[in-house]
Amino acid sequence: MTEFFVHNSLNITKSVKFNLTLRYFVIKSERGEHCWTLEIGTTHSGINGEAYLSKKIHNIVAEDLDEVIEGVISELCAKIDWSPYVVDKEPPIIVDILPADGDNNVGIGANISFKLKELLPSAGIDLSGLEVVLNNGTVDFDITDELIISGDPYEYVIKWNPLLRIYDTYD
Repeated sequence: MTEFFVHNSLNITKSVKFNLTLRYFVIKSERGEHCWTLEIGTTHSGINGEAYLSKKIHNIVAEDLDEVIEGVISELCAKIDWSPYVVDKEPPIIVDILPADGDNNVGIGANISFKLKELLPSAGIDLSGLEVVLNNGTVDFDITDELIISGDPYEYVIKWNPLLRIYDTYD
């Protein structure tokens, strides 16, 4: 059994302890089937007054373990009253811009990338309103639909490859 704590980024004073148990069984049958069972739970009460929150997942495979754990934790955390929340007043910041600010000799085919980062406490970054416009000195180009975005709601890496744009115009 493993114990770990979860914090909500909008209430850094509250933490909830979870237990994780991964059990291995051999089921009596003709073939003696092998089975992994995952149980995750907490004694913390839920929003609706549940005495404790837990979930069992049967027939876990190693390739899916991380995703299953993340999904169960998210599901259980959604049932916890995390209030009182801290107000998220600060916008995300842009860091690690490439090519670096001040580079005057950037080639027309140079990749562009930057990190969009949210400092805690935070509700995370909502990308639904993200718009990226590239200006070549005279014309604005909306490149939002051509971005490659990776990361998580607290730090996204945003990349644009202009060569992909050139190749797409000739297809």
